[in-house]
Amino acid sequence: MKDNRTISSLILGICFVVGMFVFGNAYRTAQRSNQYVSVKGLAEREVKADQGSWIISSGNAGNDLAFLKSSVNTQTEEIKSWLKLKGFSPEEIKVEELSLSQNIYGQAQARYTANLQVSISTDKVDLLDKVSGEVNELIERGVNLTGDRWLTRPRFFFTRINEIKPDLLAESTKAALRSAEEFAANSGARVGDIKIARQGIISLIPSNRVSESEEFYLNKIARVVSSIDYYIE
Repeated sequence: MKDNRTISSLILGICFVVGMFVFGNAYRTAQRSNQYVSVKGLAEREVKADQGSWIISSGNAGNDLAFLKSSVNTQTEEIKSWLKLKGFSPEEIKVEELSLSQNIYGQAQARYTANLQVSISTDKVDLLDKVSGEVNELIERGVNLTGDRWLTRPRFFFTRINEIKPDLLAESTKAALRSAEEFAANSGARVGDIKIARQGIISLIPSNRVSESEEFYLNKIARVVSSIDYYIE
């Protein structure tokens, strides 16, 4: 009987020790999960657009339909000729819109209205940037330019995001780690493993950092912000 009590006591003791170990481990884990710092890492890189587009708009009005058609056709050829002269290929030039409409309102000054849009899609971004500043030459060629600032300015696009994405994300992660290490050093602790990592989307802004859309600027800044939670030990 005594031996049985001894064995039972030994088993209970072992169970107690194991239970305390498990409990202590769980407690340390819980405490550890509450000790972390949230930091952000910013990475930026200057990039240049590799694709561009531009729409040249022309508007005409008149009472003679035959004359208006002839005028629109002439202006279409003038725009295309001018763009070719500047260095764009025929494959880069496209007539987006060529329409004629009849004005049915009694107050209309002209019976017919014609609208014309010629577009450029090119990888000659420097040429496009230069030529867009010389568009007034078309007026001298008899082209009636129309359109607001959104249509009359070229747009530039950077399409190689995937090429720079790995390096940008790596840089932003390193920047976040530096911030965490600085915080830990000031707190007398050290940085542990990553708890949660949230890698942001790469965005583009104008190189001069104005609030306007980056599409209107040849040179841009690609940037990404990574948000990471690090355990602090």
